[in-house]
Amino acid sequence: MSPRALSSLAVRARDAGAAKSDSVLAFYISYDGVLEPLGESQAVAYVEGLAGFGRMILISFEKGSDLADRDAMQRMKARFAARAITWVPMRYHKKPTVLATTYDIIRGIVVGLLLIGSHRPGLVHARSYVAALIAWVLKRVSGVKFLFDMRGLWTNEKVDAGHWPPGSRIYRVAKRWERRFFESADGIVSLTEAGVAAFPSLGYRIPAGIPIEVIPTCTDLNRFVLGSKDPALAAKLGLDGHVVVGCTGNMSNTYLREPMLGCLAYLARSLNRLQILMVTLEDHDRLLADARSAGIPSSRLVVVRATFSDMPAYLRLMDFGLFFIKPCFSKKFSAATKLGEFLATGVPVVINDGIGDSGCLVRQEKVGVVLPGTDLGDVEAALDDIAALTRDPLIKQRCRETAKKYFDLDQGVTKYAALYGTLLSPKA
Repeated sequence: MSPRALSSLAVRARDAGAAKSDSVLAFYISYDGVLEPLGESQAVAYVEGLAGFGRMILISFEKGSDLADRDAMQRMKARFAARAITWVPMRYHKKPTVLATTYDIIRGIVVGLLLIGSHRPGLVHARSYVAALIAWVLKRVSGVKFLFDMRGLWTNEKVDAGHWPPGSRIYRVAKRWERRFFESADGIVSLTEAGVAAFPSLGYRIPAGIPIEVIPTCTDLNRFVLGSKDPALAAKLGLDGHVVVGCTGNMSNTYLREPMLGCLAYLARSLNRLQILMVTLEDHDRLLADARSAGIPSSRLVVVRATFSDMPAYLRLMDFGLFFIKPCFSKKFSAATKLGEFLATGVPVVINDGIGDSGCLVRQEKVGVVLPGTDLGDVEAALDDIAALTRDPLIKQRCRETAKKYFDLDQGVTKYAALYGTLLSPKA
């Protein structure tokens, strides 16, 4: 890193802490940008909640296009200022992948060390693996406590999604770092009980007595609420008077795009008045072409984009949601954010089995249909059960109660705060 770049980072870190010299509860590091929907849902919401227990500093890595959106930046700065949260947004670099990520990690370490020098936080909370590498170095240099919030088995996910060849050099290096995270963390958070049960199979020597907490991808139940379909929005999209099956967010990588589209095509042929609503930031032209290839008539499909704040209204248009995820070892550790959002708005789901705790939860609480596989035969065999979802007068309330039981953001924040207390206690 050049002296000029280092000087710039030092100034930003100094300015971030100039107004406040009181002790800081924790640094929260997210490699996902908080100006993106996922970061806003799964980082900002937690940091805001934790700010009620002590002062928080958030370091995030934002895409250039998001940093250039001055209105969005000002809104987020004002939101953090209202909670006395210090936000240090850093630019995310994408290409070339390894060098860009290494550069971001070095910058994160420099900023982290400068902030630790002025704030003396109790711990560093690392969201996923890149943030964990930064936090691991900060722990080694300064002795600060390190909370590894793993958010899934990222190394195996990269292979399962086809981004890394199995056994490749980058995979082996990442696995060595993964071992360090598990073996040196002062606390670990898993998204699923199934993931914790699989820890022994990883072969890592997690020290006895290390706190391990299960906290799924939570949902803000004050935003994602029950309600009637918005008649104006339904009319605008041509969905009024129809049964609506919905897909949201990611439909690529370990999400099984082709089987999902095949299932939707079959449902469109089999269920009267069925319309398909896809709310996604993915390439719409490519998605529409793939849908046509799968046999979905264009007249039965609506594809739109929506802001994070608008998502609850779009979800409430849906009579049931659908998503399939590749069943593989890494997915024992996964919990789809969209599951809690569907259920919180009273929308039952059709999913495939073998993904974290989701299948067990949906079956146990009777809030959807869990398919044993994603072949067309599995869908055909479950058609009556899928159709019954739209006729059950109590299912919306069951979905909402299930969201309260498993995915309530307030409960998630309380669990994190309790874990912070454990790690920061004199006995820890």
